[in-house]
Amino acid sequence: MIRCHQCGATFKRRIQGGRNSYVAWCCATHLTDATKCSLKYIKETALKYAFVTMMNKLIFGHAFVLKPLLASLRTLHSDDSITVIQDLDTKLAENAEHQKTLAYLLAKKYLEPAMYQKGNNELLQEAEQWQHQKDSLVDFLNDDNKTVRETRKLLQYTCKSKMLMGFDGAVFQQFVEQILVYSRTYIGFKLKCGITLRERMV
Repeated sequence: MIRCHQCGATFKRRIQGGRNSYVAWCCATHLTDATKCSLKYIKETALKYAFVTMMNKLIFGHAFVLKPLLASLRTLHSDDSITVIQDLDTKLAENAEHQKTLAYLLAKKYLEPAMYQKGNNELLQEAEQWQHQKDSLVDFLNDDNKTVRETRKLLQYTCKSKMLMGFDGAVFQQFVEQILVYSRTYIGFKLKCGITLRERMV
């Protein structure tokens, strides 16, 4: 879940130090060849503290951050996309009727095979293009609905939760998709609702 923003590699868990050892996370590229990525290890305790800080900010400011985000996501592009999908369905139906008409004319020998082949190929290409557009819009709406659900879950949690006093692994797994390490000072939490929040490590 932890990825280096400099080189794109994932981080590996390591035990650092001797007698006073601690858990750290290190960029896989840096471990293999430090000349290819300069990003050194970060302490696990710093990661956890940054997560707690980020979540407490959301708990405190959910009304200013998450509520407006959820409201905008519920209306963003959805109505327009549904209208376009309906128009594409109409075009695909008309295209299918034109294909049937060409096949009928060919069967009745009112149309030469070469002319039928040319016209039918054009209709097939047109239908393929419209179907691709429709599939892309349906995928967008599905992703959009997932984002709305995840944002609503996060808002419900932050509305009811008290400030975190320590790291909660269950909360982390529920809301965080990935950690982006920008430097040994700053990281970003990419949340399942689609936003990435930058946090300072201390």
